Amino acid sequence: MKGDGTGTRPNSTGTESGWGDESRPESSLPPLFVAGPPLRAARVVLPPESPDPTVLPEITLLDRAVSRGDDPDALDGLPLPPDRLLAGQYRVVRPLGYGGMGEVYLALDTRVGGREVAIKILRPENAPDVCRGGAAPRAAPDSSEHPLARERQELVELNHEDIIRVFNYGHHPDVGDFLVLQYVDGPTLEEVRARAQLYPEEFGGSRFYEFVLAYGVRFLAGLGYLHAPERGKVYGDLKPSNVMHDGSAVKFVDVGSVRRAGAPGLTSTDYRAPTVGPCGESTGPDDLFSLGETLRHLCGLGDLDELAALPPLPGPDDPPEPPRPPADHATPRMTVPLPPDGLGLGLLSLARALRRATRPERADRFATAREMDEQLRGVFRELRSLRLHTETFEPSPLFLQSAYALDGGLGVPPPLSRWVAPHPGPAPYEAPRPGDLAKELPVPRPDPDDAHHAELSRLGDDDPDALLQHTAEWPGSPEVQLLRCRLLLRVALRPGAQVPPRLHDASVALVRAERAIGPRAAPYDWRLAWHRGLLALAADDVPLARGHFDRVYAAIPGEYAPKLALGHCAERLGRWREALTFHEAVRVRNPSLGGAAFGAARARIALGGPRALAHAVEALDAVAQHSRYRTAARVAAVRVCADHARGAEDLAEVVRRLGRLFYAHGLTDEQARLRMRAQVWEVARALLSGGAVSAEGLRDVARGADVRLRFPGSERQVRVDLSRFCVGLAQEAARDPGTPLAELLLDRAYAIRPFGLRHHRGPR
Repeated sequence: MKGDGTGTRPNSTGTESGWGDESRPESSLPPLFVAGPPLRAARVVLPPESPDPTVLPEITLLDRAVSRGDDPDALDGLPLPPDRLLAGQYRVVRPLGYGGMGEVYLALDTRVGGREVAIKILRPENAPDVCRGGAAPRAAPDSSEHPLARERQELVELNHEDIIRVFNYGHHPDVGDFLVLQYVDGPTLEEVRARAQLYPEEFGGSRFYEFVLAYGVRFLAGLGYLHAPERGKVYGDLKPSNVMHDGSAVKFVDVGSVRRAGAPGLTSTDYRAPTVGPCGESTGPDDLFSLGETLRHLCGLGDLDELAALPPLPGPDDPPEPPRPPADHATPRMTVPLPPDGLGLGLLSLARALRRATRPERADRFATAREMDEQLRGVFRELRSLRLHTETFEPSPLFLQSAYALDGGLGVPPPLSRWVAPHPGPAPYEAPRPGDLAKELPVPRPDPDDAHHAELSRLGDDDPDALLQHTAEWPGSPEVQLLRCRLLLRVALRPGAQVPPRLHDASVALVRAERAIGPRAAPYDWRLAWHRGLLALAADDVPLARGHFDRVYAAIPGEYAPKLALGHCAERLGRWREALTFHEAVRVRNPSLGGAAFGAARARIALGGPRALAHAVEALDAVAQHSRYRTAARVAAVRVCADHARGAEDLAEVVRRLGRLFYAHGLTDEQARLRMRAQVWEVARALLSGGAVSAEGLRDVARGADVRLRFPGSERQVRVDLSRFCVGLAQEAARDPGTPLAELLLDRAYAIRPFGLRHHRGPR
């Protein structure tokens, strides 16, 4: 363990507790690591950009171990001088440090080719009481309750790449019992943080926070190994000084704190969960608390409650969207300065993930290492995407992808009513209506532990009435009741249903789901908050829905679905800056998600600015060709460009996009094509009439257009075509006898048609 050993006590701000006072003064041995500069010389090599959330820099120390033995005063009073041979096999080289129950030395294993090992001495006189204050008597050295005996039984069997190996154990006269441990040489995370503060460029600047999450994912693999039911152990004393960066890997180096879940043991005040027992009795979620505090310290984040809070909704006398207090108030404390444009939503997601891990109540925290791992991976992907403006996507483990574009009508050709207005112009780009959001937001995946998981995973949801009948006789498991809640909500929101919708039956199903989950787990189950948000949207109560979705985001900050919901809620509330922040975090991470692309485009245009249109169209163009929303996104791009065309160049771009939409991007429906042609021809006519495009400019546009479009090269032909299009639209409107649009469209066709001296009714 290069520079460390089991049970070492670095000179850190944390204090050991849960095991009683030490009899050996700490000043008798040099501390293993000293936080902050001067730092040991090291070479840091950044890894290539990778979407793998476990990749770390390569750190190589150029100076071996802090306590090298070249200071004679540092060796005064040590019980083991150099060259001492222990148990006829291990030759002491120099001291490495000290811990709660003994010193640690570098030694050579003379029977294994001079292999370097770390020897941890366990001295009976230094073994503390089981509980502070001496509540329990000391165990005899040969007792099964003696710390060394426990370590022999529980530590030698550990075999995980992220946990230091215990090779052997032994006894030597005048020295006592000792453990033989793997020796690695690298900086602790305390040293890594100090180095990142001094040399942030070595860690890629703000990329450092992605490495923090990579540390977390690595640690969770080791904790998951310890927490597995067949082992039932906890680490107990996780903190930055107990974890070492070994090359491009990490190691838990102080395995002396490993113990059975619920057993007393070492803890550190600054990283100990408030639910740990008075003698250090810990559970798996307590380890996750210590990990959250370790990562928070590594980031340099301050008050997580403050950092993880969404801005409150304004009151009646407040401005429409008060600016969020910038995350800059955390910057002076952060390990690496934030870039000028910040981390987008990434800092909020990071703070929320760590906040959930460090909640005071055990039930509020992540229940398992796997659950926390999923969320840290999601936050990593979000941070990386926002930094590089590139996709870093994996399918959500908790949500099914929505089949709906959530485009608010922007992804389909304009409605017929556009051409009957006195002066048709850009239609407002509205967010989807709350009722549509309630039906079209992503659906949580069925819980694998639910009794009906297999059946639910195979169900379609095209016909809510049929599904309600099909599931009527199923026992009311939580997932069945949640499904019925969604189905009843869709029935209540069906076209022609009561307005406002009658949501009583859906609410009853949600209450039944809560009862099935049980009173102990229900307050912490984010699925209930998600469905409450859907019901609030169905009732058109967007502020209430925002509050429910915010609680979901706090519980699963690595997921995109609650951010998508919050972005749409922000749009409905007119909080465009907030909406853009949420939509961009989802869109950049997975450009194929149409709902985020449309939301980002609407927010960009609403916020305005010199490049608002370019950014909006860029978001729509980024929807991948393989996405189910690609055609809707290309339709929206044509509509937005057409609505904002101001000259010949803009018109040429619109016509070019229209040709691509028809013949490359999948718009094959003739009625939809007719509407899109009508909009583009209408724009051309308006630009000609206003003098923004000359006759020669129109001919240039026609010459550059796809010949299959038959785009006209003269104003007269534009009007002839547009009149013909309006007749076609009138025929479409005539299929609905309940509206007067057909006659109005015919009137418009006659008004647009150019005047002629003769009217030809057919061939001569």
